[in-house]
Amino acid sequence: MKWKHRLNILVALSTLLIVLLVFWNSPYLWLWIAYVISNFLLILVFGIVFLRFQYFYPTIFRNVGKEVILTFDDGPDPVVTPRILDVLKKHGIHAIFFAIGHKVEEHPEILKRIISEGHTIGNHTQNHSIFFAMLNTEKVGKEIDAFSETLKPFLAEKPFIFRPPIGYTNPKIARALRRRRMKIIAWSVRSYDSFKNKEALLDRLIKYTRPSSIVLLHDNLVQTADILEDYITEAKRNGIIFANQEHLKKFIHEINK
Repeated sequence: MKWKHRLNILVALSTLLIVLLVFWNSPYLWLWIAYVISNFLLILVFGIVFLRFQYFYPTIFRNVGKEVILTFDDGPDPVVTPRILDVLKKHGIHAIFFAIGHKVEEHPEILKRIISEGHTIGNHTQNHSIFFAMLNTEKVGKEIDAFSETLKPFLAEKPFIFRPPIGYTNPKIARALRRRRMKIIAWSVRSYDSFKNKEALLDRLIKYTRPSSIVLLHDNLVQTADILEDYITEAKRNGIIFANQEHLKKFIHEINK
């Protein structure tokens, strides 16, 4: 949040002033200065990279109830997303799909199916640029608003939940979100399904999924669709309850207060 960033700046400046006063004539002055600056930058980078730190903006990374919420990023995909929807439908599970605007334009029929089957749509920007965190506030806002415009024919209201591409935040992103009163949904379980083989992916999900978890997955990765049935079955066997439409509506209502 803003106060964390300001506190980091204040502590760094105060410490730097003390270092200058105490070590002005010391041959180690520049080492102390480098130490203070490196600590400031380390905390700053930590805040940019890790959403759960809530350094620039509040984030939601757990469910208010005990149910596990599955979230899927980077779709819709013409091959993988329908497979995932089939599994979710079979188990009566409802998820949040953080879609990319230009993919919605390419596959509107899949987006319609996601909505018709009771899932929730989140804003994952129009183009999912790998340089999103480098954009200025105006361009960040344009990416968010372009997504909302793309979704206009499908939804009665603009999605107010947001997940930044790659999961990075900074003051510019925070400013754009604050102006639009949007909420960041992070995660408590990151599957790393982009990198894991199927066996390792399944093991990781089973190991780390706990009641109230928000799980990060991707509906554009074949390996995610391949293990989803086994993951859900095994997690249920371990007592995990996945969110249905009623649970999801309650979650959205609670965070929108």
